[in-house]
Order: sequence, then C-alpha cells, then structure tokens
Amino acid sequence: MKFAAVQMNSNDSVDDNLLLSGSLIRQAKEQGADIVLLPENFAFMGYPKQLVEEIMEDYEDGPIQKTISNLARELEIWVIAGSVPVISSTADRSFARSIVYDDQGKVVNYYDKIHLFDVEVEGKQYNESSSIVPGEQPVAVKTPWCNIGLSICYDVRFPELYRSYSDMGIDVLTLPSAFNEETGLAHWETLLSSRAIENLSYVVASAQWGKHYGSRRTYGHSMIINAWGEILDQLDTGDGIVICDIDLSQKTLIIVSEKTEILKLSTRNLKNVELILASNLNTLSLLKAKQIILTPLAINVIKEMYCG
Repeated sequence: MKFAAVQMNSNDSVDDNLLLSGSLIRQAKEQGADIVLLPENFAFMGYPKQLVEEIMEDYEDGPIQKTISNLARELEIWVIAGSVPVISSTADRSFARSIVYDDQGKVVNYYDKIHLFDVEVEGKQYNESSSIVPGEQPVAVKTPWCNIGLSICYDVRFPELYRSYSDMGIDVLTLPSAFNEETGLAHWETLLSSRAIENLSYVVASAQWGKHYGSRRTYGHSMIINAWGEILDQLDTGDGIVICDIDLSQKTLIIVSEKTEILKLSTRNLKNVELILASNLNTLSLLKAKQIILTPLAINVIKEMYCG
C-alpha cells in the first residue's frame, strides 16, 4: 500500500488552493498512491475573520468538500482532507475538520481538531479558539489496507491522544499541519518521531510551508516515518508530495524473559508487534521481524540456553 502526503503553500484564495491541491493529488495518483493526505488549511490560509465570514461550509456541502469528493471519485483514490472549516453551532467559529473520502468520493468519517493552538511564540500571539470550536473525541478509520488514527497539527504535543489510538489498534497516524516556523525548527521532527516510536506505528505528516498572510510563516518538512522512527521520505520546502510503501506485514519482535501483565496490556492491540518469551524463541519469528528488541533479562536467558 502506498501512502502520500501533500505539501503546500496555501494562500487566501480557495480557488487557487484547490487547483494546486488537485494537481498534487493527481501527481500522487500517478506515482501509485492508494491514500493521499492533504495539509491543514489546504483550501484557505488567511485571516480568521475572513474564514468565519466567507469560507466555512456546511458539512458535506460547499466548494471545498465537493471538489475533494469529486477528485477522489474521479481518480479512484482515498483522500484525507487535512482540515476543512466546517460550520458549527457557534455562529462565529468553525470546526477544523479532517474528512476522509474513499475512492468513490464518499465520506467515511471525520475528526474535529481537539487541541487548539492558543499560545504565544516569540512575542506572536496565536489564538485558534477565537475562530475554531474544539473537537471532543479521537476517531479511527478502517481502510482496505490499514487502520488510521486522525489528528491535526497541535494535537501532536499531546501523547495521550495517540495512546488512545494505540488502544484502538491503529497502524498509521495522520498529522496534517500548519506548524509555525519557530516551533517547527525546534520540535517538529522530534515530536513526530516520538509519536511513531512510542506507539509503534507509521506517522504520515503533511505540512504547509513558507510565508502566508501577515507575518505567518510555516515550517514545511512533510514526512513519512516508520514505527522504528526512521524517516522514509521527506520534503523540506516547496510544493510537492512525499510518498512511500507502507508494509504492515513485517513485525517488531519484542523478546522478554517474562510476559508481565503490563507488557501484555501495552502490546495487545499493536498489530505489527509480537511479544515472545526468550525461552520460546524460534527461527520463524526472527525471520519475519523487521526490528528486534531484547530486554537485558531476555539476553541472559538466551545466553543460558545456548552458551550454558
């Protein structure tokens, strides 16, 4: 299964942004992608006042959602629309909604951004809650190839969200983003790698890059990371895509001296992880494993078994 992530420098023109995102989705399809992830704010990156007065749409209606749905159906590709401004019950605020379309253009499910970026960074004040209503719950999506846990941008700083996805048995975490330049330089790759490693899952991150409205600048560096924390593909700056094969058949083998209750609970829903006792180690498990983790006590057990 091939997964792609789009990187864009969106502006305040919905038409221009939809044209660019459409061309990049087509590029991903031409390169064999089965699923493509768009970045946060892919269709509109402008002042919040304009967003709530002119841009936000009713759910499953409006030019943004119709365009993405039609593209998914035309190209027969799954599309995760990074974040779409969807009208909420609060008149002056929208949901930041990540919407999943199947290859027939039908909505499979959606996730509303939970953690809003209300912070001050180097003297700049960000206040997402002034124009966005927070979501309330994590959402996992089943596809023909894998189970996906949805999130958006600032969510990445809250590991408890991703632990809940781990409990749901997800294989891939998606993170559409418009990470600002200052914090991106300091933390972006570290945060993404941490979420991948601690949950033993792939992370697919699509990003905005460059200068936008006012003084807003975003970091870029879209990437796909495997469960071992290795970057499989990355695009630092510029419009484009990252794409790679995601192979869920290869497992991480964890070899222990004793299967404690805590270990059983922490790995029970991880599909690509096999927990095995050192005393039961076998050649087949070793051959099937892409990564092998041994505890110090497990090493001692193996030494006693084979070295006397």
